[in-house]
Amino acid sequence: MRPFEWLESAVSSVPIAVETNKGTNLTGLAVMFANVAVIIGFGVSLIGLAYSFIIYITSGGDPKSVQRAQRSATWSILGLLVSLAAWGIKTVLLNLLNVTDIY
Repeated sequence: MRPFEWLESAVSSVPIAVETNKGTNLTGLAVMFANVAVIIGFGVSLIGLAYSFIIYITSGGDPKSVQRAQRSATWSILGLLVSLAAWGIKTVLLNLLNVTDIY
């Protein structure tokens, strides 16, 4: 049994997350974890953004609910931006290290 085989099966529906040398070396394992973390962060942020829109729609004009929805949307958008920045940083680092066959 390969190390972290369970992680590969858990994210097998996301091909970019598991096409990273199958976790057989440290670089492939690090890239796989980075891909999974970015995908999970992006997904949680999208769910948070949808939740904030639901709060806003059901607020009925209540200022506290509207403020809560705006705060939630702000943090969700910030989470999306952090996820995209992490993906970009990972890509830039791999390009600087001349690692082309991993991602």
